[in-house]
Order: sequence, then C-alpha cells, then structure tokens
Amino acid sequence: MVALNSQFDILRGWPNSSAVQEDFIIGNSSNDHNDFTHPHATGTWVSLAASTDGSMSTDDSNASSSASKSCYLIIEGVDDLSSRFSKRVTCLLGGGYIVRIPETYRDSDNSTIRCIKSGEFDNCTVGVKVLVDANELAPATVAGLDDNGDDALNEATDKAILNARAAVVGTVMAHNAINKTIDVYVH
Repeated sequence: MVALNSQFDILRGWPNSSAVQEDFIIGNSSNDHNDFTHPHATGTWVSLAASTDGSMSTDDSNASSSASKSCYLIIEGVDDLSSRFSKRVTCLLGGGYIVRIPETYRDSDNSTIRCIKSGEFDNCTVGVKVLVDANELAPATVAGLDDNGDDALNEATDKAILNARAAVVGTVMAHNAINKTIDVYVH
C-alpha cells in the first residue's frame, strides 16, 4: 500500500483510471539501499534495465528520459521499509495522471530527497514541458520544427527537435511557490 502525504500526491488518474502501477525489482545486488547508485526514492524517476532473464528490474544508474529510454515515477521507494524488505519499488506506468511533486522532501531516514532539479523550480511554471534529468524533473527546451521560417527542413536539426520532444514526460499544470510544489500532467 502506498502511503502518500500532502507533499507528494497523485491528484488524478490513479488508482482507478489511466495510470497503471507496477512493482519493479531494484536492479542492484546489494541488500543495503545506501549502496545503490540510483536512490530509488519516492518522487524520483527510474528506467528499466536491459535484462534478458524475463524480469522487470530497474537500472541502478541515474535515469534520464530520451527518445530511446522511458522513465517511470516511483510512488513507493526505499524510503518505505516494505520496499526495502522486498527490494522492489512501485512505479506508475503510462500517462494520463496528474501528480503533485515537491521540490524536495524528507524521507523516513530524514534524508533530503530532491524531486526537481536544483535551481529549476522557478522555471517550472504553468505550461512548461518537463523531462527527467538524472532522476529529477527539469524544464524541457522544445523548439518547433522549422523555427527559422524558411520552410526548409534540416534533417539533423529536426531530428534533434524530435528527440527533445520525445524526452518530455509531462506538462506543469500548477506551480505553488509557497509550498514549493508543482502539479504535473504526465503524458
């Protein structure tokens, strides 16, 4: 069972709508969560390891969204003792949900967990597209195709623009400067 608080909350789309939860095996052989490269904490993002054994395990490296790599929001991480014991994290798959994400919060070990890239909270305003950069949300810079207006498509430039668009995981719907939270519609 996921225990959510007012700092991190799923506002729409779960558990009875478009978002689907899945438990992933933590992709690190250590039994001590302090040895993990990726923090596997609630509110951070993770990608899956390229395994061939049929298991769905997380990649222990820092996750960043891209055209070739999907990222999933952890809603129950190692800051929860049951997750540590089972060595699994619960993530939301797919899109169509709105989640309230704090800039930072304190976990059960009293460690500070950062969910939004340092120095980027004020840039995550309403309407801004966000991507995952090293487990944290950051504003995405997404240009339009043929922004220079010459109607000539440039394959290299347009490919870079399409790859940047593919890295976007959501759109900021609300920005609360007092509580330091943003509400993100995850695509």
